[in-house]
Amino acid sequence: MNVEFQGHTTMAQEHTLWGIHAGKTGDAESLFEKHHVVAIGWKDVGDLSPLKTRDDFKVRYEETFPGMKPMNVAVSAGQLYRFVHEMKVGDAIVFPLKRAADIWLGDVTGSYEYNPKLDPGYPNTRKVKWLKKYPRTKFSQGALYEIGSAMSFFQVKNYADEFLAALEGKDFQPPTEEEEEEAIGLVADDIERQSHDFVLK
Repeated sequence: MNVEFQGHTTMAQEHTLWGIHAGKTGDAESLFEKHHVVAIGWKDVGDLSPLKTRDDFKVRYEETFPGMKPMNVAVSAGQLYRFVHEMKVGDAIVFPLKRAADIWLGDVTGSYEYNPKLDPGYPNTRKVKWLKKYPRTKFSQGALYEIGSAMSFFQVKNYADEFLAALEGKDFQPPTEEEEEEAIGLVADDIERQSHDFVLK
């Protein structure tokens, strides 16, 4: 990895923090590095630009993958919707690598783009500015557990302060063992709640 990490230029703590994975095996990590983007797959769904509402995304997903269970449709379509419409320029992003024991942090700098020329397998992209790189050992187990979400794209909530402090280059007081056990329970509940919320919405 040869990304040049830069000084932080925005007040990331005022914005939402998102987490993203570069594929189940990290196969999109070179894309994230080389082109300074984050991307999600679902290539068969096509260009998401015309879709405006959550229902639009559900309909497109059901048309593309007929016979999928309602829960799977809701969760997957919900991730696509949030990537296109809820993530904003200036939001912060955390990216755990699979091929190295590193965590990358940065800012979202671009709106949604459908760009299959970069990588046909990951055509749904957003420009980012990578700012910090840390070893996984810098973060608490609870923080690592939260960004280990089974979803490809998700909002980081319970440990956002820890990651945002790292993004700003500030020290962060790690939680006590008791606090961490409680927070890990909250993370597990929140992951389940996010999936449930996608279905309800």
